[in-house]
Amino acid sequence: MMITSFLPVGAACVTVVGTWLAIRIISKRSGPPYPPGPKRLPIVGNAFDINLKEPHITYTEWGNIYGEIVYSRIFGQDIVIVNSERMARHLSEQRFGAHRMVAVREYGKEWKTQRKLLHLSLRHDIIDRYQELHLRSARQLLEDIQQDSKDFYNHLDLYTASVALEFTYGRKMDGKNDPVIKMATGLAEIMMKGMTAERAGLLTALPIRNCCTVEYVPSWFPGASFQDQARRCRDMVASFSEFPFSIAKRQSEAGGLLPSFVSDVLDQEEVKESDAKETATGIYIAAGESTSSTLKVLVLAMILNPEIQDEVHAELDAVVGRGMLPTFEDRERLPYLQAVLYEVTVTPSTELVTMTHVIGVPHATMASDIVGGYYIPKGGRAMVNNDYSDPEHFDPTRHLTADGKLRPDAKPGSSKYFGFGRRICPGRFFAVDSLWAAAAVILSAFRFEKARDAFGKEIEIEPVFRHAHKK
Repeated sequence: MMITSFLPVGAACVTVVGTWLAIRIISKRSGPPYPPGPKRLPIVGNAFDINLKEPHITYTEWGNIYGEIVYSRIFGQDIVIVNSERMARHLSEQRFGAHRMVAVREYGKEWKTQRKLLHLSLRHDIIDRYQELHLRSARQLLEDIQQDSKDFYNHLDLYTASVALEFTYGRKMDGKNDPVIKMATGLAEIMMKGMTAERAGLLTALPIRNCCTVEYVPSWFPGASFQDQARRCRDMVASFSEFPFSIAKRQSEAGGLLPSFVSDVLDQEEVKESDAKETATGIYIAAGESTSSTLKVLVLAMILNPEIQDEVHAELDAVVGRGMLPTFEDRERLPYLQAVLYEVTVTPSTELVTMTHVIGVPHATMASDIVGGYYIPKGGRAMVNNDYSDPEHFDPTRHLTADGKLRPDAKPGSSKYFGFGRRICPGRFFAVDSLWAAAAVILSAFRFEKARDAFGKEIEIEPVFRHAHKK
C-alpha cells in the first residue's frame, strides 16, 4: 500500500523534473544572450520574485539593477520589461512596430479589420462632431451631483458610460435605469468582481497569451483562482455585444440613429456584422472604466492639493467667467487645466494614480529580434514600466513652459498613457475630449474639499489604490 500510494507522487516529480530539463535544454542556445535579469527557479521562474500588489515596484528595482531592458520568465513565458520611455518608443515605433508587437489581439486580418472600423469614427478630423455630446453629458453630470452629492462616484461612472455608449450605439441614454446602462453596469461589475490586488497583479505580472491561457496558471498560485469568473465574464460580454447593437440596428432602419460608430459601420456594406459587434463591445470595455477612474483621481488630486485647485479655479474665472460653464472654444485658453489633466494621466504617484497608468498594456513579440546586443525571443511578452522624474510630487507646472504655455508633449492626446507606435490607442482624442469636458464643467461649479466630522474637523484621506480601482 505504501508503494502504491507514492506512485502518483513519483510520476509527478518525474514530470516536473522532465519539464524543467526540457526548458533548460531549450534555453541553451547559441548567439546573442538574453537581456540581463534576475535568477530564475525551475518551472516557476521569477513568479515568486514579483510583488503582485505593486509589480511596477519590482520592475523598477530590476531596472535599477539590470538596465533599460530586463528579461524574466514565469511558468515558461518569456517576459521582457522595458524600463524607459526612450526604449519603449524605440521598440514600438522603430523596431517592433505593428508587424512584430501586438497588444491584446495578435496582428493580422482581424486586428486590421477592427482598427479600420475604429478609424471610421475616431479620426482626428471628425472627432469634433462629438463635442456637443461631451458637453451635454458633462452638464447632466453637474446636475446629478447637485441633486445627490453623496453618490458622486456613481455619477462619474454614469457620465463615462453614457458618453461611451451614445458614441458607440447612437442613442441617448436615459439615466441609470436605461436598459443598456443597466446591462453595461452589470458587465462592469462582473468584470471587477473579485479583482483583488493579487489577482490584478497576476494579470499584470504575467501577461497572458489569451483568455484561455490563465487556465494553465496553477490554482494554488496567489490570485489565480478566478477561472470560473473569467468564463462568466466572457458569457456576459457575448450577450452585451448583441443587445445594444440590435437596438441600434432597428433605430437605423427607422431613420432615428444618431451619428455614431454603429451608424458609420452600417454605412459600409462590406463590413461583417460580427466584426462590427465585437469592435463596438470593445469600445465600451476600453472607455467605460478608464475615463471614470481618471476623473476620480482628478478629484482626489484636487482635494489633496488645494493650492493647485485654487489655480484651476482662478484660470477658469479669468477665462470663462465666474458662474459660467466652459465650452471647447475656451480650451486653448486654459493651459493650466490641461496641464493638471496631463499630470493626472501620467504621474505614477502611489497616492494619485491607478495601476493602468503605470504599466502599459502587454505586447507580444511576433518575431525574434536583436536589440542592443540582446536576444528578444519570439512569443515573449513585453511590458512597459514607465519612468518619471519625481513621481511622488503632483506638479502640473512641469508640463508648462516658463511663460505659462502648454508644452508640446502635453497637448491633448499626446500622453504616453495612450501607448506608443501603431498600437497607440485609436480613441485617445475622444477620451481626452470626454475627460476635459467633465473636468472643466465640474471644476467651474464646485470646490472639492475633505469631508468633516460631527465636530467640524477635517477627515484625513489615506489614498490606497489597487490595479484598477481605488479601495
